[in-house]
Amino acid sequence: MLEYSVAALLPLCLQLLFNRVLFTKYLPLGITIVIMIFGFDGLNQPLPLQIVAAVSTIVGFFLGLKIYNKQKRKVK
Repeated sequence: MLEYSVAALLPLCLQLLFNRVLFTKYLPLGITIVIMIFGFDGLNQPLPLQIVAAVSTIVGFFLGLKIYNKQKRKVK
């Protein structure tokens, strides 16, 4: 059960962190995917765990887009 909690929270947190720091749209998505695949051996994990991580990454991407758009408006 701990694996599913980490798979649900880690990509989301990484996406939000990188979006907040890098001020780009797609680079945080790429960095998060690379970390999840190579850092946590994502391709060799069970399929349900991969699905949870993928959904969390997608949710993090959309939340990160909201942050990006807010930051873009503040800069103007």
